[in-house]
Amino acid sequence: MRIIKLVLAFMVVSFNCFSQDAYMNIMDTNAHGLFKNFVGVKLFGEGIGTSTINQDLQFKYVSNNMGSVYTFQHDMNVSGLNNFYNLGLGMEENLGKHLSINFFDASIGYAKAAWNWNAGAGAGYFFSLTKEQDLRLNLYANVYYECITYSFGSYYDTTGLGFLVDGVNVGSLLHNVKYVANIWSVSPGAELLYRRNNFDYFISVSYNYVFSYSQEINFYLHSISTDYNNEYGILTQAGNPVNGNILNTNKYTIHIGIIREFGI
Repeated sequence: MRIIKLVLAFMVVSFNCFSQDAYMNIMDTNAHGLFKNFVGVKLFGEGIGTSTINQDLQFKYVSNNMGSVYTFQHDMNVSGLNNFYNLGLGMEENLGKHLSINFFDASIGYAKAAWNWNAGAGAGYFFSLTKEQDLRLNLYANVYYECITYSFGSYYDTTGLGFLVDGVNVGSLLHNVKYVANIWSVSPGAELLYRRNNFDYFISVSYNYVFSYSQEINFYLHSISTDYNNEYGILTQAGNPVNGNILNTNKYTIHIGIIREFGI
């Protein structure tokens, strides 16, 4: 036990020494001004507008396996689901006088039983607004994949025969049956970056042009369409079929965050 304590103490002291050395190296590099070229690690929050049919719905599916009939049914309350507020992490590189490369942006958020996560990458063109180069305007375009899910819950077949979904036996235990929207978009935008020695601060607005959209009901081993066909699909609370996009991204997204620069 004493040996373990000594080893732990040595690791803590070594880590502290390493952290202080790394911090002093960064401060020495940055003592003569802002980096000309740098890799930035960023932490940000974003507000993503969501377009819906703005009414409460229900999901229904009837499984009939050798006479064993089970009806999946769950509310899908999407009225008022107008925004996701995500937290994200990213990495970018600024090179030369104007080039910016966005290696990745990824964020996740939750609202009203629905999850939103997205990931993207792209490039941009920046220029300084001051002689000190502490204020920049960056014009960019990113390509994003975005996924919106709404959980209908988990189900267990007590007969042991398994649930039959669209002719496929998906097993007796279904965990997290859910609605899934898959969205691909191009997002041109403008970012204002205020640079300081320790952290940079930025705000940006982007326009979302969706070029690919699909939605499905996911049973883990198998997926089916959301369009109602007397056995399954999405309905209004009054029982009317709902065909068309249920959850989609809106036109604009706002990002606010900080960047830590590392000179290269």
